[in-house]
Amino acid sequence: MSPYTAIVRRSGNPFELAHVLVSWLLGAGYDAYVAVGCAVRDVCMAIRYRTECPCLPDESQVVEEPPPPDEEPRYRLVPLPDFTSKYCKDMDRRDAEKKQAEIDKVEKARQDRIAELEKPLPDKIDGWRTHAWVLVLPGFMGVGEPFFIEPSDGNGYPVDAKQYQHLDSVYNHENYYVNVQSCESGLGSLNYDLGDLTCWEHLLAGEPFHRRQLVGVDQSAKSSAVLTEKHLDAPSSWVEKLDISADEFEQRYPGSHKVIHYKKVLLEKFSPYSERDGVVKRLKIFDDYALSVPLLTGCPVPRDHSELAGYEWYKNRVDKMETSRIDHRKREVRETFGIGRKDHLLKHEYSLDVSATSLEGVRTLHFNYYPRLDHLTTIVCSPLTFDEYYTDRSDRLESRLIQYTEGTKADPKRKIKDVVETYGRDPSVPSKDDVWKRIFHIQDNSIELLYHYDYNFVTNDTRSFIKPNLAEAGGKILFFPDKTSGYIADPSARQPRPLAVYYALCENMDWEGRTNKCIRDREGDVGEYLQLRHKELTEPQLYVALFDTERNEKAKRGWKEQETQKAEITEREKEAEIDPLAPYLARMFGSGHGSGSPLTLKEAALVRDACVNDFKARQLARQHLIQERYDKLNAEYKAKRLWYLANQFILTPEKETAYFAASADLAFRVHSLEVRLTRHRDLSGPRFKAVEEYLDKHPLLKDYNRMRKQYAHNEKY
Repeated sequence: MSPYTAIVRRSGNPFELAHVLVSWLLGAGYDAYVAVGCAVRDVCMAIRYRTECPCLPDESQVVEEPPPPDEEPRYRLVPLPDFTSKYCKDMDRRDAEKKQAEIDKVEKARQDRIAELEKPLPDKIDGWRTHAWVLVLPGFMGVGEPFFIEPSDGNGYPVDAKQYQHLDSVYNHENYYVNVQSCESGLGSLNYDLGDLTCWEHLLAGEPFHRRQLVGVDQSAKSSAVLTEKHLDAPSSWVEKLDISADEFEQRYPGSHKVIHYKKVLLEKFSPYSERDGVVKRLKIFDDYALSVPLLTGCPVPRDHSELAGYEWYKNRVDKMETSRIDHRKREVRETFGIGRKDHLLKHEYSLDVSATSLEGVRTLHFNYYPRLDHLTTIVCSPLTFDEYYTDRSDRLESRLIQYTEGTKADPKRKIKDVVETYGRDPSVPSKDDVWKRIFHIQDNSIELLYHYDYNFVTNDTRSFIKPNLAEAGGKILFFPDKTSGYIADPSARQPRPLAVYYALCENMDWEGRTNKCIRDREGDVGEYLQLRHKELTEPQLYVALFDTERNEKAKRGWKEQETQKAEITEREKEAEIDPLAPYLARMFGSGHGSGSPLTLKEAALVRDACVNDFKARQLARQHLIQERYDKLNAEYKAKRLWYLANQFILTPEKETAYFAASADLAFRVHSLEVRLTRHRDLSGPRFKAVEEYLDKHPLLKDYNRMRKQYAHNEKY
């Protein structure tokens, strides 16, 4: 069937699919042909369960090595001598190679057994299965070398691909070429120059024109060259114009759903907005060929075993989720999000074995720190820890690590045990006063401070406090020298004064209170996020673009209301057309004069003369007004010009620039008025004539106009 019918039915055999694909490629400017030959059974019957899935995402981490320095350092340290035994090194290397060879041998045997099990059954007609695919030749649209395209899956393959066994002929809308070369060495050994007559036999000689080799013909005039080498032309296509509407293109697949079975992988594709959760692609990875033991799945929403999902890609979701992945071996879930969430979340990783809204589960949240006010980068949760990491904060806070105690039967809720805050170096503060770590031992009622290392020091200053009991002191902070201790790395430095130590104790006790409040607020924020995330997964919502006229119901209602209002206004204007004689009739006879009854001759003469005189007066007044403004601006422009000619040698650059700007503005305004005046004079005559023609056809002046015409006729003869 024709390509148009194949597009309408959305199905076809290899030849029909190849015709569709070649038609699109030719329309896009490629040199494409339908290739006819023989292929293996899996390709001819579109069997893919022995083929690796091409959509498997590559999750291997790419380690970026720093580039080597442009210049070698002038001085470098002499490396220490290596006193290890070369004999021992050689023996260790041999043992490692022997062990690796044994491992490789076992792995190769395993792979051979797998390949033998996966080997397809013998095909009785192997090498005789007729198939059609697409050949794209170089020379157009930046194609450098020929390659094949399989129309059933849309993937490109090199010309030496083993799945294609024999090539009989290629053709398109211009010519048909028969291959006269041997395919015993594979299709990669063929010459794909269709102009070589020793390799390809043409059905229509000399077609297409760009492949002709004209000998002894003047090619400067293309028309004469074509007529000289005129041959039979390929018949013009009888197929209707191929066209895919926007709705058909968006539907993508028959029934908006397509399933492809690869090797241990099940790939599902969906059209946009066809699923309530916005999924457009789902990838299921299994551990067996029967697809019964899942390894990786993609939907974090609990489902039955028969509804296990794979890697999932989403579009048009309100929560901005783009992908989701579940690893059943590690029992982990990973969700990634796009830019635009209110909480600026980018990635969420959590365990399958924890509650969806529990803070005590193993989970990691990655944020886009730049738009966040607190510059939060990562949150790492576990049953007994809660870690926060920050980037580029003004207070130089880098991390806050919280440890909890396990709950008991009497009090199952976990409590804070230790809090460790890490800060970056502040160059404007001496290292002995710049805090590196603040450690709050909540259960032990103590505070520990670690300061940054000073230059050329291997130890750093420390200070520890045992907090006083505020209940016994009546809420006051009392200082006891025996409850504080410290270490000073610089032996020549003086010991801090007790007052400074007391102030440090007060400051850090206040800091501990603020830290506890921040921890409670952060736990509340994460708890609210988890509840919101659970709702987003169980009740997904999709957003619709503003200009999507098919799905945006609100915008569609607004457009329909606007069209209705516009139609009503147009209808009212048609029902009540403006009558230029209405003001004159109302002035002479009152507003109650009907427009249906004709006027007497005297009344008609008065109304007509009033209308004509009023039009002439209005046109004349407009002309006088334009002329007056033109004369005034022209005089001002001439005066400025004379002033500049008289003072041009004593003007400053600023005044001269201001003059030129004002002069250009005046010249533009004078020119505009001159154009308006000329246009008014040119249009006054046609406008007056149009008014007279309207009055001659007015139904109220019918008798008067008939009498005027009779009187003019009598005067003429």
